[in-house]
Amino acid sequence: MTTPAAHLDANRPPLRGVCLVVKGRAQRLDRCEGQPDLRGALAQFPRRPDSRVLSESIPLFFIGRNKAGLWVAREAEGRFGGIFLFKRSALRFAQNNSAPSGCATMVLRERLELDVENRGNAMTARLDIVLRRLGRFIPEYPPPIPVRRKAFIGERP
Repeated sequence: MTTPAAHLDANRPPLRGVCLVVKGRAQRLDRCEGQPDLRGALAQFPRRPDSRVLSESIPLFFIGRNKAGLWVAREAEGRFGGIFLFKRSALRFAQNNSAPSGCATMVLRERLELDVENRGNAMTARLDIVLRRLGRFIPEYPPPIPVRRKAFIGERP
């Protein structure tokens, strides 16, 4: 029979996964080899952490935003992934696809494009297509809007 540790809250369920947050561009980025890319260019993903950090038996999911601002969850091996409207939905997708053992998630700061078949929300995938088509008409960095300074009484223009 096991007894709960004194420092753990009995009402709170134990953590079932690991979350790694990747910020900035690291030198450890490499290309995802052997996976079809539906967007035209190979996506860059960080390497899987060393086995001293994350066991090979634990599934790893990359979670990030795509160019349209939608959330993408992709399994590290490139077997499946999905597009979602909310981050919570992407995390739930990762958790459900690795049940019952749980998974590790790596939240990426850079854009993450889905390069495998979408097994996520079908409506969000359609929304992604619409946003990409509309995005062609919006410049990447819109030019600044000229603002005229208001002339006060007695001031020369």
